[in-house]
Amino acid sequence: MERYETIPRAGGVEEGLAARVHDPLWLLARQWQFGEFTAEDAASAAWVDLTAEIHLLDRWRPIGEDADRPYDRMTEPLERLIEQEVESRPDPGLRVAGGLRLRRALLDAGHGDLFALFVNACPFPVDGKPPPPAEGGIPARIRSRLPDGAALAGPLARLADPAQRADEAANLGLSSAGADTIAPFAADWLAWWNARAPKASDDAMPVRPETWDVHRLEYAFELGAASLPDVRLRATGHPGGRLEWWAADAVPGAATPPEGAPLTLTDVRAVPTPARFGGMPVPRFWECEDAGFDPGGIDAAPSDLGRLLLTAFVTYSGEDWLMLPVRLPVGSLTRVTGFRVTDVFGGKRVLDPAGAADDGWSLFTLTDAAGPSEPGRERPTSPWFFLPPALPDALDGPPLESVLYLRDEMVNLAWAVEPTVPDDAGGVIDRFATDPPPPESAPLPPGSPPRYRVETSVPLNWYPLAPEKLADQESILLRLVPLVRGDDPEGKPREPLGELLTEGDGGGVWLYEEEVPRAGTAVSRAARQARWHDGSTHFWTTRVKGTGGGEGSSGLRFDILEP
Repeated sequence: MERYETIPRAGGVEEGLAARVHDPLWLLARQWQFGEFTAEDAASAAWVDLTAEIHLLDRWRPIGEDADRPYDRMTEPLERLIEQEVESRPDPGLRVAGGLRLRRALLDAGHGDLFALFVNACPFPVDGKPPPPAEGGIPARIRSRLPDGAALAGPLARLADPAQRADEAANLGLSSAGADTIAPFAADWLAWWNARAPKASDDAMPVRPETWDVHRLEYAFELGAASLPDVRLRATGHPGGRLEWWAADAVPGAATPPEGAPLTLTDVRAVPTPARFGGMPVPRFWECEDAGFDPGGIDAAPSDLGRLLLTAFVTYSGEDWLMLPVRLPVGSLTRVTGFRVTDVFGGKRVLDPAGAADDGWSLFTLTDAAGPSEPGRERPTSPWFFLPPALPDALDGPPLESVLYLRDEMVNLAWAVEPTVPDDAGGVIDRFATDPPPPESAPLPPGSPPRYRVETSVPLNWYPLAPEKLADQESILLRLVPLVRGDDPEGKPREPLGELLTEGDGGGVWLYEEEVPRAGTAVSRAARQARWHDGSTHFWTTRVKGTGGGEGSSGLRFDILEP
């Protein structure tokens, strides 16, 4: 038996943990009971000799692709590489800057009359997706006085080409002299534009990241090292944001010879020091606790097993842990190959990993996804330690777009709600404020018979997710289906205005049922800026998946008798 445990009579552990001091003699007796006066002929660790092998991550790929892509951990954060959206079209700011640049160049040269032709020939679109900015606002006023930079690229390229100049001048209503005047300005403008605009502009091309799983609303990717081809890191449930070690699992790689040799740590000697953590009790019973920590403030009833286990660990073995510093490169996989402890008496002992003989989850260790999986038993752990090249911090802008996925138990449906969507000028549209509410029925005159309604209307930014069984007849998916509203004069279903609800893969827009729990799911897109360790600044648009706000009610009802 290692210790005596009493049966508590009170409803908590606060009284025992407070350990109030009554008098000095009582304190001495407690020291004697705790064995603080008993000397032990035991050794403590003096130093540790460690050897390890390190493999640097230098390749990645989205799940579903066969070919790896290079990754330089020294020049780019991994989060940007994974989360950045595809630049398939110029952003709104660049389109406005393109029109403004041409305006300044022509006005400074005294050709303001020619600029008006481009304003009329290359206007900003007034319909489509994303929607244009609200009329009367500053973005709409600016766009009405400038040509669209994306639309300017084609005409200016033809004006800069002598073979196509005459035909394009006729389309624009320019004279031959005017076309020759515009040609040098067009060449300068194209050089500026081509250095900033995406190489292949396609409005129909999706902007979602290549690693984004549209059916799981998560990122999925793999990482690898050329010097360790038989081990890969696979992340299939990364919700976005800071990338930590727990996002990836170890899986088998390819049976190919390694490229290059790993880094090695040989005969690294370090001095272990006691581990400390916030709220840790002092090691000696007689020592007064810090005023910032109240042991008696732990509120745990006999049925609070989690808190009782944590309290037992802190009070019984909190001082039994040692730590030693070892510097590792960021973005690496490391495996300890030797661990020898030398005590103060000169004794040496070689230690094996603590969890080598125990399968199951362990803190800071990777799960071996290829290991055996048995009912009621966790998968084994991998011996590799993953130190991800995570960003220490980043600046996030306000959400450009957000979608709430929630359940409506009253109609037995799930819904996708668009609270905010981006407009064509880089702004944000609040659909709850701009979309008109569902029309209400006109009140019946007194004495009229009840009125029967087949169904009620729902807000314009609510889109139904209908359940549908997969081929295996066991899994259920939620498919975004068109909803024709009775108040729509054209009788056509309203399409979503944002990007998140229009991203499909040929089979329509759908997601797995388990991705919309009773608590709901929230997905947002926002601009992010971060600084890497070399001082470089990186910008991208990130997506983050989080927990929603619970169940909701669309107000949809069927077969209603209105009095």
